[in-house]
Amino acid sequence: MAEKINLEPSLPPLLAETTATMDALMLAPVIQAALKTAVDQDEACLAEQIEITEIPSWPFGEDQRAADFVERFKRYGLTDVRIDEVGNVIGVRPGTGPEPRTKLIISAHLDTVFTETTDFKVRKEGNRYYAPSIGDDSRGLAGLLQVLRCMNENNVETVGDVIFVADVGEEGVGDLRGVKNLFPNKDVDIDGFISFDWCDPREAVVGATGSLRYRVNFDGPGGHSYLGFGQPSAIHALMRTSTTLADLEVPTDPKTTYTVGVLAGGTTVNSIAAHAHMDIDIRSTENHSLLALRDKIMPCFDKACEEENARWGITDPANQVKATVEIIGDRPAGQQPHESPVCQTLRAGLKALDLPLTMYASTSGDHNVAVSMGIPGICIGAGGRNGKMHTLDEWYEHVDGYQGPQLGLLMVCAMAGVKDVVAGILPKRQH
Repeated sequence: MAEKINLEPSLPPLLAETTATMDALMLAPVIQAALKTAVDQDEACLAEQIEITEIPSWPFGEDQRAADFVERFKRYGLTDVRIDEVGNVIGVRPGTGPEPRTKLIISAHLDTVFTETTDFKVRKEGNRYYAPSIGDDSRGLAGLLQVLRCMNENNVETVGDVIFVADVGEEGVGDLRGVKNLFPNKDVDIDGFISFDWCDPREAVVGATGSLRYRVNFDGPGGHSYLGFGQPSAIHALMRTSTTLADLEVPTDPKTTYTVGVLAGGTTVNSIAAHAHMDIDIRSTENHSLLALRDKIMPCFDKACEEENARWGITDPANQVKATVEIIGDRPAGQQPHESPVCQTLRAGLKALDLPLTMYASTSGDHNVAVSMGIPGICIGAGGRNGKMHTLDEWYEHVDGYQGPQLGLLMVCAMAGVKDVVAGILPKRQH
């Protein structure tokens, strides 16, 4: 596979404050010792990754991994370790600075895309480890713990508070319920957010692609295909909607998309369908475009029902086909400037580790909620390489695994500050 292009030269120069902060960190003996610990414990981190992988976890079934992380967080000396209302495991590493201190979350997600019956046993073939979630996000969870160990074993004292979180609901139907609970409103006392969410540390997601997902139900009287002919059909109404949606125009800047991903309905070939439904996914990198497309799509469903009822001359509401819409997913969108502390420390950290920046993109993840609120947020890789995510053949290669925890460590220290070394570049938000 060809090496990806280094994107760093295409970006604006780093701010002087960022460069000075990272330079000071790299000269500090305590940070050099912490970076070395990541190398020395590389195999221990892999072993922990395998242990985590083999603890079953599925959407809304994260309890076993959560209980395990409560014990791991306590073992590593975090304070106020708890499981919140939705299942997030939270622990605090208090800073040394005066109040009000900055509060930085570093996280990874407990959930997977798999089912309760999935076999999570890890097997090794050659240089690869195979198991569902071995990379996404067991590596992220292991990287999270490695950052914590590097700090603890070298007595790295941050100025601001660092909050370690193993969150729930990142994948699919989880709909980011974990981070939504961490950020209930714009006045939340959190100043920055880092998520470990795959492996390659050279890749980062800095923009938040938002999505709205709906299930549209079409319901009518139904009937026999011959004897009841002339009754409106739920499937026909759905088909009328699909035809309209297929011709919609959407903006390319910001990139905005839609797709009907599921169509279902009917019971037998000789029945007029009484029920049908479609699942539709709307996405954009900007909230205003996302909402504009939503407002364009929503009238299509009632219009299709009106056309289907008119086709058969049905005026009695009791015998008409009708549409109802339920939301099944809501991920907010947002973008942030290159000057954002998470973008700055990412780039400076990679430079310090002599690693290229090969992805600097927008997609959907745990960072969405923070970014949509104007809070610096980012998703980064936790070390190594992985592939075939979200499949039973997901694999992980332990190549330079220590680089992910090293990058996470440098970003945390640069933003939160380190006692007697740097003040930290993450500002305290005004409420």
